[in-house]
Amino acid sequence: MGIIPWSPLAGGFLTGKYKKENAKGAGRLSGANPFGDSKFTDRNWEILEVVGQIAKEQNASISQIALAWVMNQPGVASTLIGASKLSQLEDNLGALHVELTTDQTRRLSAASALIPEFSDSLVSPYIRQLVYGGHAVKSWSDYT
Repeated sequence: MGIIPWSPLAGGFLTGKYKKENAKGAGRLSGANPFGDSKFTDRNWEILEVVGQIAKEQNASISQIALAWVMNQPGVASTLIGASKLSQLEDNLGALHVELTTDQTRRLSAASALIPEFSDSLVSPYIRQLVYGGHAVKSWSDYT
């Protein structure tokens, strides 16, 4: 059994397309979405900065570094790419030729380490509607 990561380029954020200095109000990543977040957070800009530094070191694109890191994670069997243009597909496939050093992998892992939190968006009415198809699902405590 393996893991197939969803949106390894964070909806395009990890392609280098967006720049911090002109990201306000631009494009589909700037506003609210059903999950209640935006990609334009200080933490995400910090992650993008580390990915960009390593891309320069490797003479690779930002998306190639991000995909190479994802593919090298334990348990990852494959990854989904969302290329909508041939040039994006070719760039993404270039990740297969990227060999990250131990130090680069460590830096990427440190920058993107998960912060323990609970996403209250998971219990929002909209998400519950999607997950449960409009059915009211009771918890075990409702039956005691």
